Amino acid sequence: MAVVTLFMSDRDQSKTFTDKKEADQYDKMLELAENVSAWIETKIEGLNEQQVEAIGMLFAENKDLLSKALKGKPEALLMDEDDAAEHNDKVTPIAANE
Repeated sequence: MAVVTLFMSDRDQSKTFTDKKEADQYDKMLELAENVSAWIETKIEGLNEQQVEAIGMLFAENKDLLSKALKGKPEALLMDEDDAAEHNDKVTPIAANE
């Protein structure tokens, strides 16, 4: 019988991982979602708890996409995953000395 080491999420103890890095990333995502939710709750009136949590998770799960949009590529938010992957394949990096 093989022994498998499992790592449990600190924030969601029902969630386990076989890789510590994945468990840590999941915990960081949940922490970000919690903080975004708290921030949104203070900034926007009239949202219920479920809506605030859903928005927080949406932001946390898509932080890389949001980061790209905030760095000058707002169209990234409107692309679906296939379009985004295809767009990234077509982008040609510019050499630093050009």
